[in-house]
Parts: sequence; structure tokens; C-alpha cells
Amino acid sequence: MNPKRVIIGIVSLLVAAAIIGMLWAFFSPKQTGTAPTAQNPVTLPSSGSVTVPVDSGTGAPATSTAAGMSVTARDGSTVVTTDFIHNGITIADAANTGRYLLAGDLGYCITDPAKCQAGSYPDFNIFYDTNAQSFTIALLAEPLGATRSAAEQFLMQTLGIGQADMCKLNYYVGATYWINALFASKNLGFSFCPGATQLPQ
Repeated sequence: MNPKRVIIGIVSLLVAAAIIGMLWAFFSPKQTGTAPTAQNPVTLPSSGSVTVPVDSGTGAPATSTAAGMSVTARDGSTVVTTDFIHNGITIADAANTGRYLLAGDLGYCITDPAKCQAGSYPDFNIFYDTNAQSFTIALLAEPLGATRSAAEQFLMQTLGIGQADMCKLNYYVGATYWINALFASKNLGFSFCPGATQLPQ
């Protein structure tokens, strides 16, 4: 066996592991709120009506019913949405309890990739974290402005809310360094919300 090839193989594996680790760190949910306890359980949504207790600054739970959901906003108010968890498209993230993929690909189903897909949206991933009641939108294609616009339209339609309520949500819109180094590692915001970053179309 050629020692040069062995060294190249090892270096390639280390680089691949580093890239996977960085992607995992970018897409993993930021842990906020209190840890689940006997007094503060986390109940995952199922059919019917459930309550997900969280520490959102007000202690107000998010409630899911067949008709819709209420999600605590950044200012402590409530945004009423459709039941986007039980819509037949959203899937649970098996690797992260309480996290759901509304659009895109989880990226870790090697043997059955279809189990990691929520709809056919290769240009963005949208996650919802029930613990933090927050949305994470990852832009995965250039031009970022057009991709963000498509993600915004998808999310508004999925939640059944308008721009004003979208701006109230706890959310993060971002892109990785590999997609666009200039805009990486910052919350780009929704294009129609105050303080949003202007992106190339």
C-alpha cells in the first residue's frame, strides 16, 4: 500500500469530519429555556391537542390542536398559526427531540434519504424547535435574495400568517460559509422585517 495514498486518505477523512461537524453546529438548535423535568415536561405533538411547556420569558406554552397552533413571539405575545407540525409534510428530526423539519433535508438518512425529506425544497431548510419555539431557516443556494424570498413565501403559506406576524417570530435566517462567505454567520432576517440584510437577487 502506498504511504502517500494512506496519508491523503487520512487527511481527507479529517477534513470531511471537520466539515460535517461545522454543518452540524450551524444547523443544530440553540438550546434555550429550561431543561425538561418532572414539573416541566416536554410533550411532543401527536394527534389531537397537546401542550409543549417552554421557558419563553413568559412561561406561556405553545398549544397544538387540529385547527391550529399558538407560538410565543419574541415580545411574549402569541402568534396563531395553522398546525404546521401535523400537515403531512413536516417531519420530526429523530436526532434532535422536539425539533421538526418543515422544508428541506435532514441530511443524515443514508440508507433511506426519503425519510429525511420534507417536501421538495433543495434550496433551503426550515426547522422549528418546540423547546425554544423558534424557526431556523438555512439558505442553501445562490442568489441568496431569491432563495430567502422563496423560503419566506413557503413559511408564510405553511404557517398561514402574514408579514407582520412573521416579523414577530423567534427566527434566524442564515447561510453557511460554503454558500456565501460574505453573509455567513449572521441573522439575515426576513426581507420585509425591520433591520433585514439586503441580499443579491
